[in-house]
Amino acid sequence: MATTKEHSEGSEMEIVPMKEKLAYAFATMPGTFYGSVMGLIQSFYFAFMGLQNIWIVIGQVVYAVWNLINDPLFGNAINNTKFYNKRRGEYQRYIPYIKYGAPLFSLAFALVFFPPATLRGSQDLSIQVWLFVWYLVSQIAYDSLFTLVLCAHVALLPQMTLDQREREKIQILCTLFTLPGVFIGFFLPLAFLSDPTVESIRIFQILVVGIAIFGLIPYLVVSYVVREHSEHIPEEPTPLLKGLKLAFKNKSYIIYLIYDGVSVFIINVSMATLPFFLTWVLGPMTSSTLEMILFWIPPVICLIVGAIIILRIADKKSTKTALSFYQGVLALGYLLTFALAFTQLWYLVCAGFSIVFLAFSGDFILHNPMRADTIDYDFWKISGERREGLYAGIGPLISKPMISVALATPTSIMTLFGLIYVEARQILGFTLMEGSLQPTMGTFNAFLAVNIAMGLIPGLVALLGFIIWVLAYPLTGEVVDEMKSALVKIHEERRIKYLKELGETKPDESNNNNNNK
Repeated sequence: MATTKEHSEGSEMEIVPMKEKLAYAFATMPGTFYGSVMGLIQSFYFAFMGLQNIWIVIGQVVYAVWNLINDPLFGNAINNTKFYNKRRGEYQRYIPYIKYGAPLFSLAFALVFFPPATLRGSQDLSIQVWLFVWYLVSQIAYDSLFTLVLCAHVALLPQMTLDQREREKIQILCTLFTLPGVFIGFFLPLAFLSDPTVESIRIFQILVVGIAIFGLIPYLVVSYVVREHSEHIPEEPTPLLKGLKLAFKNKSYIIYLIYDGVSVFIINVSMATLPFFLTWVLGPMTSSTLEMILFWIPPVICLIVGAIIILRIADKKSTKTALSFYQGVLALGYLLTFALAFTQLWYLVCAGFSIVFLAFSGDFILHNPMRADTIDYDFWKISGERREGLYAGIGPLISKPMISVALATPTSIMTLFGLIYVEARQILGFTLMEGSLQPTMGTFNAFLAVNIAMGLIPGLVALLGFIIWVLAYPLTGEVVDEMKSALVKIHEERRIKYLKELGETKPDESNNNNNNK
């Protein structure tokens, strides 16, 4: 996209300093840490604290409803914030939520795993009710602050720069910072929660406190290093319903919603099915550990090569072309994996998996830059204002329900085909068979169920997403180039006007301590 490069060279404010890139990417770590640990919450409350399943189900239903509705509400509130920073002498709307919300966010995260010890183990109704209250309220508090801080962080990126290449560089750094977050936040706590004891939970809670304290650092760094473009703060607040109506006039946003649901479904259904795939599909094909190791070498190589190819396509062509490559190749890879699994030859299945991995990095690299394009288009053609906060809040309208659908898909298909959990069998006090997952309708049906969940369904969903994306997504390379050219001029004019007005009229600091309009 040569035009975008010319814009970068002609406007210094579109080049993000490296310290700001690193600070923004560093701030992705706390959310990754916290989210990974929260993935183990059921093990803590069910296996250690003794909370009955009925209370967990009720709590998750309430939590899911709140999790769906709070994003638009808080996103709109963030978008309409106008806070005067005395130290910098400018107005802000995203940084204050990151800076002042981070301590409460970390505290809420830690409190989830510190219910009173007196509530542990008892099945008495009153004890169960109080444990349920802690379980539910602590999660709602955590999710509310997660939304405030993370929405502000996500919204900050599109207004840092209009340059697509700069956005992609920042996103790549973000991806690198998430890797230790996943490892430390998920695999390390898993060692203490797989068979929890009082001693292991004590160590786990110390780890939680350490992660919570560390999580403050990246947010404080980003709040002091990254600068907002204050000139883009709207003069008047936008009501939520009006904001939603304007957003749905943005065709690129509607297609983004579909794309977001498709990409989130594919990632989650793949990760949920992978352990079963290794056992019931790939396991019988491999005769040694060496073959299993060899199976993963080509996909890993393709993952690296694919990331380079996708970046090149985005740079030379457009984000739409790069994401078309991502979804098209992904669909081909999943469908080939499904078909080749019937050969019972692991190296052919490896070929299908390698094609999947050739495209798999596309969403991680281009998702946020593409979402930023839809926000840019809203500013350019729909509302005339930058509304990153609102779009960060209303973005998951399809993707959050699709996560639940994705997690339910493999187990539903496996149950339909007879791959179910069978309880332990005993005769005269002797255990003949331990409780485990068993192919009650035969091993072929078990193979078929897992293969459908791992290959056929994500392949068809990716194919549907590819067709909708190619036919309907309006932001082609030519449109984006025209949009960037116009927005660079608008941004520069607004910056000049803002600095002039700020110099002529000092804000009344007594009325701007935290003016959330």
